[in-house]
Amino acid sequence: MINTTGLLVVSGILVIVGMVISYFLSENEMNEIGMSQQTVPSGSFMNVTKSLDPAKSSDGVYSVKISGFTEGDAVKASIIDPMGSTIITRTVEKSPFQENFTVSSNGTYELKVQNHAKSDLQVLAIIGYYPPGATWLDAASIIILIVGLSGLAIGMMYFIKGRGKMGVS
Repeated sequence: MINTTGLLVVSGILVIVGMVISYFLSENEMNEIGMSQQTVPSGSFMNVTKSLDPAKSSDGVYSVKISGFTEGDAVKASIIDPMGSTIITRTVEKSPFQENFTVSSNGTYELKVQNHAKSDLQVLAIIGYYPPGATWLDAASIIILIVGLSGLAIGMMYFIKGRGKMGVS
C-alpha cells in the first residue's frame, strides 16, 4: 500500500523546490536588463542605461514598445556605447520593436528614445544582454515541477480512494 501522507509531503516539497528554482532564474534574468516605462511628450526623449561587459556576453539587445501605437507614430531609438559613440540609430515605426547589437567594450550603454509623433506616447524601453537559451537548470526546474505536481495528483487520488473505503466499513 502507498503511504499517501509521505507521497503528498514529498510531492509538495518538490513543487516548492521547482518554484523556487524558477523564481531565482527569472530574477537573475531581470537583473540583466535595464528597463523604464514612461510617458514621453512629443519632441522629447527618454534614456535607459545598463552596464554591460563583453566578457560576460557580447550579445546585447534593446526593445521598444509603444502603448496605443497608431499608424504614423514614430520614435527614434539610438544605442550609445560607453565611449559616447552612437552605434545604432533606428526609426521605430512598429510596436514592439527589438534589435540585437554587439557589446564591444565594458561600461554603461544607453538607449535613447526620442518621440517624433504628434502626441505624447507611453513607451517601454529595455536594454541588456540577449537572454541565453534554456539551460540544464531551466529543464531541471520544469521536470521537478512536473514530478511534484504528478505526485500530488496521484497522492490525492489515493487519499480520496482510501477515505471512500473507510466510510464503507
